[in-house]
Amino acid sequence: MIHYLMYINTHGDITEIRLAKGVNPTDRAIDAEVGLYCVHYMSALEDVGTFHSLKAWNYSTSQWDDRTVRPNKYAIWEEGAWTWNAHSLLEDIRKERSYLLMLSDWTISSDSPLSESQQTEARNYRVALRNLPASITIADIDSVANTPWPTKPSFL
Repeated sequence: MIHYLMYINTHGDITEIRLAKGVNPTDRAIDAEVGLYCVHYMSALEDVGTFHSLKAWNYSTSQWDDRTVRPNKYAIWEEGAWTWNAHSLLEDIRKERSYLLMLSDWTISSDSPLSESQQTEARNYRVALRNLPASITIADIDSVANTPWPTKPSFL
């Protein structure tokens, strides 16, 4: 009896788990409705979340492999090990940088209440923010929080 439908991405990650009901998509094939590879899981699971975290589909062996918990949201399971999706991490760093720039926009307007030295400090901070993606080594960073952000002026 089919208990669950496990939808798997190209890396073997489970992207969705559904309870099996009535008519189910073909086992070990792309489900045209969802656009993902579907694997029927025949046993009941005590903890679906743990299974989701600690298992990956191995396309070569057509079996579930054990793995450690994903170290962060940028990790991708590839060929039996965690690797980093540097593109996604850099994209999130750029989003945060754009947000920080937006928060400091007022500091460089012509009617800013800041002193000349504060405006210079704000301009330098903004330049450092704009240069950040080119100045970091992405392999040394595992999250947006662990990015070496420039020091924000005290008045911001």
